[in-house]
Amino acid sequence: MQEDLNKEILLELKKLNQKLDELNKPQGLSKSMKFFALFIGFSVIGPFVAVLLATLFK
Repeated sequence: MQEDLNKEILLELKKLNQKLDELNKPQGLSKSMKFFALFIGFSVIGPFVAVLLATLFK
């Protein structure tokens, strides 16, 4: 009886640990954040690099 209870508790703890591991996985950026990063890249960083290259190759 006691062994069955211990095995059941152990299985439940393993299930909880698996769920916690799934929750703690690193998540990527959402689709809207990817578009925002792309927009910032083209509108801010792109012209800055273009001006920098233009001044270097003058």
